[in-house]
Amino acid sequence: MNYSPREYANASVREFLASRDWSAQTPARQRILVAFLSLATAKGFNSVTMRTLGRELDMKAPSLYSSFPGGKDEIVAESLSWFTHRFARDLLRVAEATSSPEEYWAALVRFHLAQQLERPEADLWDLLVATDRVARFLGKDVRQEVVAWMKLHEDMYRAAAQDMGFRLSRKDIHVIFTLLDGAGRWADWDGSAADLELILDHAVALTRSILEVDNGAQALV
Repeated sequence: MNYSPREYANASVREFLASRDWSAQTPARQRILVAFLSLATAKGFNSVTMRTLGRELDMKAPSLYSSFPGGKDEIVAESLSWFTHRFARDLLRVAEATSSPEEYWAALVRFHLAQQLERPEADLWDLLVATDRVARFLGKDVRQEVVAWMKLHEDMYRAAAQDMGFRLSRKDIHVIFTLLDGAGRWADWDGSAADLELILDHAVALTRSILEVDNGAQALV
């Protein structure tokens, strides 16, 4: 049986998700992760300490350390991993509901952009990953997990492009991800569902034009 590039990409994401079992994550740990992401997004990563986190949760330091013995560093690493897996899981669910490469591409773009606009912690994820490239503060396992997911995410776009008859270059990927990750600076969303739909549709058209123009230029060479 022949599988499409999209099916291979989806299978790789499922394998990535299966590599980490979150079923044992306790409610207390999840509550701490949610509070950390919320505080770090609202006030800045460096402003969050175990003390401020404890005040936010009305918890004493020993309770925080009983859940995360490694303190803030462990919470940061777990938050990154948790956000990564939730993003991958939810994106895969959206992608698997499509029936054509064009719908698949649109689903990838719409989900990516909606996350950037509706979930401020997505910007925090981008910031922490970028900071680690310089400061190298993440553990090896978390860094490898993040790098693996970034490649899988890009591969989903490449698979959609291939199924549509296009080649998606590394430059195209960089341009498209820069456009989507920076949505907060250009989308000018008014907060309404109707305006969000218009922005998402516009983003799909923009990313398709990047793909089509670059492939058209290659065909003329």
